[in-house]
Amino acid sequence: ARPSGWARLSRPAPGERLRRLPLERLTRDALLDAVGDAPPDAVFHLASAGVNPRERAPDALLEGNVGALVATLEAAARWGGARVVFTGSCSEYSAVVEGQLVGEGAPRAPADLYGVAKAAAHDYGRAVARALSVPLVTLRLFGVYGPGEAPHRLIPYLAARLRARERADLTPGTQLRDLTFVDDVVEALLLGATTAGLELGAAYNVCSGRPTSVREVCLEVARQLGAPESLLDFGARPPRADELPWLVGDPGRFCAATRWRPRVPLSSGVAAALAAS
Repeated sequence: ARPSGWARLSRPAPGERLRRLPLERLTRDALLDAVGDAPPDAVFHLASAGVNPRERAPDALLEGNVGALVATLEAAARWGGARVVFTGSCSEYSAVVEGQLVGEGAPRAPADLYGVAKAAAHDYGRAVARALSVPLVTLRLFGVYGPGEAPHRLIPYLAARLRARERADLTPGTQLRDLTFVDDVVEALLLGATTAGLELGAAYNVCSGRPTSVREVCLEVARQLGAPESLLDFGARPPRADELPWLVGDPGRFCAATRWRPRVPLSSGVAAALAAS
């Protein structure tokens, strides 16, 4: 992708040269065999176990986060210096006072196993990368949404229920989150792979720095679908016990280093997500 075209990234057109190489397990040897004799210029490690809260078996979290990153770093060492961009998570952070933006130096005491696994992957991966002389940058993503989300996620769930004019069982919706549209995240990933001034081994927040309530997202989806707000049953289910009431990040370090800025507002992002679902 050319830097001038990053803001207009889209799915590859039919016939474009894109190879998908499915792996049964993500190991160093499997990666080396799949890639063959064409080593990559950069590696984006996006795979992670436990994104779905219902799929968080401890052994799977360990293998699918720490183990998968180590395998990628070991392969990258063989590829001769390709930078690895690892996607961390806002789930690594502990609770802060409402109104406080979470910076990269904030305490990391995750509330759930997924956050612990992501934090462990970053810490162990940084040590492995240093030992293998592999350039590694971690981007901690906040609230990524947009086309391609899994059915259990909020917007796809709402779209399915409201299009059928069925009630959506929701929490009170008071949780405040930092949402980032997927196209903005892709641009950040590309900058993470190519920006010379980033500190190798460090983590950077990729987020908007703006709070958005879950209720606001739900109301926007209903508005765009022309569904009555009465179908949004706020309070029908309690928040998860490990769910933080406020989680909004500070993107200042990454913005300063790369000049990245999130561009897509909530209304446009929701429209794109609904059009793709």
